[in-house]
Amino acid sequence: MKQSITTGAIAALAGMFPTAFFLALIWKFPIPFYGMASGFEGAFQTPFAVLFYGILGGFVVVPGLGAIAGALAFRVAHGDVAKSKKLSIIFGVICSIAAGVFIDTIDKIIGKW
Repeated sequence: MKQSITTGAIAALAGMFPTAFFLALIWKFPIPFYGMASGFEGAFQTPFAVLFYGILGGFVVVPGLGAIAGALAFRVAHGDVAKSKKLSIIFGVICSIAAGVFIDTIDKIIGKW
């Protein structure tokens, strides 16, 4: 179980950067002190945005969600280590995608930044 939790947390953390990159590439992504950015210009500015949002709490929240997802993956796999590892990675990446989409669409909830 511990390995699944760790794998889920690491997958969620590692998935933050490519998620932000692809969201900016295909749609838009909020860049701190810049605004919404999209396309290649926005995609290459996302590492700064991920670091900024990560320092503000994303580096705790997203891996925490990934750890919960890893525990869920272990339960779904019924203790099968190989299946649990694959599911932990998949569920962890889903957590990072969900966090990226949340950051991307939060302006619809709270208004313009």
